[in-house]
Amino acid sequence: MIGADHIRAAAARLAAAGIDDPMREARLLAREASDATAFAQMIERRATREPVAYILGRKEFWSLDFEVSPVVLIPRPDSETLVEAALAQFKQGAPQTILDLGTGSGCLLIALLSEWRDATGVGVDISDAALALARRNAERHGMASRAAFRRGDWTEGLERQFDLVIANPPYITGREYLDLERDVAGFEPALALKGGDDGLEPLRRIANGLRLVMRAHAVAIIELGIDQAAAARRILLNAGLEVLRIAKDLGGRERAIVARLPHQPGP
Repeated sequence: MIGADHIRAAAARLAAAGIDDPMREARLLAREASDATAFAQMIERRATREPVAYILGRKEFWSLDFEVSPVVLIPRPDSETLVEAALAQFKQGAPQTILDLGTGSGCLLIALLSEWRDATGVGVDISDAALALARRNAERHGMASRAAFRRGDWTEGLERQFDLVIANPPYITGREYLDLERDVAGFEPALALKGGDDGLEPLRRIANGLRLVMRAHAVAIIELGIDQAAAARRILLNAGLEVLRIAKDLGGRERAIVARLPHQPGP
């Protein structure tokens, strides 16, 4: 057990490093540390602005515990909006097949498979290291038999169609990336953050391939950055899709766009 004096000193160290709510973080790391030496090492890592999730090697998402490392983006509560939107869209019947583009840690696919016990899914990522980590997360949650992972560049090379396509692509603009906090830009993979000059280049590539991977009744749900909803709607419409709605996150921000192939009844 880490003593109160050590925790107060650690909080002071974090405060000096510019960490918000340093006492809360010091207490959190104290609960996780095996001994005083490990605690001191954790505090020094956090003082460099390394995210707590990477220090602990895990992050909760959709009430599930996921392994994380600097090879993948840290799952965020905002992305749970995509899971909620998918559940709302398929209230009348669960999808049988799910495609997760840019799967990273696999959190979106695994969260959905935890809700739909008869569904199977494929997670695609361009990073071999991310795919290895996603496979471990699938095994951790007993879903290795229902979740397959393959290397790919968005929809390229996929030769089958799915009932649900979900994606959290990079959407940070070039200017926004320069202003990101060190906790993010200094540690999380740039490949999972940078979306080109306007933040929408990955969305354009995804949109252009969606018709090839969506069944007739399929739905696509894609995460958006702040103030990207109008532009995302135009991109999907130009790619021949019908936009059903924009889902908002808990903060009221337009977070996910929901689309389908045109002239098809909803699921």
